[in-house]
Amino acid sequence: MYDISFVNAGYNVAEPMNIHFDYTTPRHLFLYFQGDVTVNGKAEKAGACIIYSANSPRDYITGQGFVNSYMSFTAPSELFSKLGIKTDRVFYPSNCADINAILFDICSENVTREKGFEEKFYSLILNLLVTAARGSNPVKTDKVYDLKSRISAVRTAFLSDIVNPPSFDALLCEANISRTQGYKLYSMFFHTSPKEDLIWARLEKARSLIRSDANIKIYTVVETCGFSNVSHFFRTFKNRYGYTPKDYANAIKNTPTDR
Repeated sequence: MYDISFVNAGYNVAEPMNIHFDYTTPRHLFLYFQGDVTVNGKAEKAGACIIYSANSPRDYITGQGFVNSYMSFTAPSELFSKLGIKTDRVFYPSNCADINAILFDICSENVTREKGFEEKFYSLILNLLVTAARGSNPVKTDKVYDLKSRISAVRTAFLSDIVNPPSFDALLCEANISRTQGYKLYSMFFHTSPKEDLIWARLEKARSLIRSDANIKIYTVVETCGFSNVSHFFRTFKNRYGYTPKDYANAIKNTPTDR
């Protein structure tokens, strides 16, 4: 738990033009500007945010039709470092609407002060900082799609030969994906490991063979699907499905068919 506390806040506060704020306080200040503003002598556009650290100079001048939302609070400096938030400099988050919605909730909570309001303030302030951090460092969707496309291609190549599969690590290298990242991506996108995925593919192939021909020889299934031996095949099959290959074959033989 971080030592976070609420001081005050304002939502969509309208200011006359050319008001110069120049002061310091022993608290942090989160500002979301909804109009043109001059911060530390530099002109900024609507949608800008800044988080002033405690005791740092607040130097900004409002413009015509200026509106802003803000929150004054206390928080440890290590929290900003952990979230990757740089204080005392303007940033343009991609999620301004989310930020202002949280500021609205903070102001509403400050008015009602219902039971548990201190805990609510804590969660809202933390949520605001996390949202601001994510908005200023958005995940690059194109990069995510590219990674998924590349790891999917690796998976397809890996499972293309379930008897003698190519080296998974070699496929990662060809796709310019590190070994550590490759296994993490595989788990994230496919919710399994390459080894377990290969076993699943072999078992599904085995079930398909038995379903097509309930009289097929077990050793044929073992060889066709890449299992090391019959015992390993039986054990793996039962662990996965809850019944043996022979049980499955007998169930198929005893299933009435339309004539």
